Amino acid sequence: MALTAISPSPPSTSNNGNSPSVTSRDIVDVDYCRKGVKYLIDNSKDMKILPPEFVLPLPEAERPSLAICGSIPVIDLSGLNGPVEQRLATIHAISSASAEWGFFRVTNHGIEISVMDEMLKAVKEFFNLPLEEKMRYASEDVMDPVRYGTSLNTSRKHTLHWRDFLRHYGGPVPHSYHLWPDNPPCYRRIAKVYLEAVWQLAVKIFGAISEGLGLDTKYIERRLGEGTQIMAANFYPPCPEPNKTLGLAAHSDHGGLTILMDNGIHGLQIKHNHTWFSVPHVPGTFVVNLGDYLEILSNGRYKSVEHRAVVNAEKTRISVAVGHGPEMIALVQPAGPLLKESSESKYRPIVYKEYISGQQSTTKRGKSALHEIMTSSHSK
Repeated sequence: MALTAISPSPPSTSNNGNSPSVTSRDIVDVDYCRKGVKYLIDNSKDMKILPPEFVLPLPEAERPSLAICGSIPVIDLSGLNGPVEQRLATIHAISSASAEWGFFRVTNHGIEISVMDEMLKAVKEFFNLPLEEKMRYASEDVMDPVRYGTSLNTSRKHTLHWRDFLRHYGGPVPHSYHLWPDNPPCYRRIAKVYLEAVWQLAVKIFGAISEGLGLDTKYIERRLGEGTQIMAANFYPPCPEPNKTLGLAAHSDHGGLTILMDNGIHGLQIKHNHTWFSVPHVPGTFVVNLGDYLEILSNGRYKSVEHRAVVNAEKTRISVAVGHGPEMIALVQPAGPLLKESSESKYRPIVYKEYISGQQSTTKRGKSALHEIMTSSHSK
């Protein structure tokens, strides 16, 4: 199969002689597809046309360039430490944002800007490593504790997405710490500091969400048990035809809360009232979104919201998304105090590990995994 999307480099080596140049045959080769978009860009001459393997069947109305530039609710978290009235007003703001948007931005979150910057720098250094170094972490098992990969998380056949990723577990008890990348040399130290700080931030927000639902402040925290924290560092290089593909297709997250930062390059879009909105970057803040776990726990009062990553033709976007959910063996189901009787439950109970495995393995996007566990009387 010949591809005219790129001009292949000559058979000599490129990238300072570290790896052979990409040919048209490489692009469709299964092994090549594991190497990533950065490998394609680094080893291709001036690419003008998007390789067909990356062209997504997007309806015209779903084109990334048609999204409306908008803003999501902004919440000053310092209010949670203020006088009673200020604290209650902040909890109400979080509750309203959770019910109406499923997304909000937090300021005065307590994490040093220097820690955020160091984490982004360490992630950038990882993706700039030679391919052989990154491939040490390549895996097709979606549940592996550390994974380097490209496109969607699943290894099942699908149209490719313009993304490389590094995923690994964190959490208050990081059992897989010794498996995290040891190159760049600073990575483990910085990631540990960052993920511990983000975990504490998530717990604080979980407390406010618990109260907003009329539950005890520690309700969700107790339900987490040992907890599960999964970091996904995403690398989206410049794309020759960004309106024909996506960095990551529309999806909801499986966890309770995802806390996101990026390197200042716009790329996050969310679906609100059936319309796509582009979320601008605001330095020093985090974007927080609710995942499927909280939709289930709240019995649908709060919604996980579809979102996607778009790409651009000029600059590389890097994002670090950290999801927080219950321990793997936890039974995910609506909170008992929110139900008058069991028949009111909109979702069937499911073990969290099974939910993650199913959601991450499928090529279906959107909220298909959540819809599959809805009870027949509430299915959409």
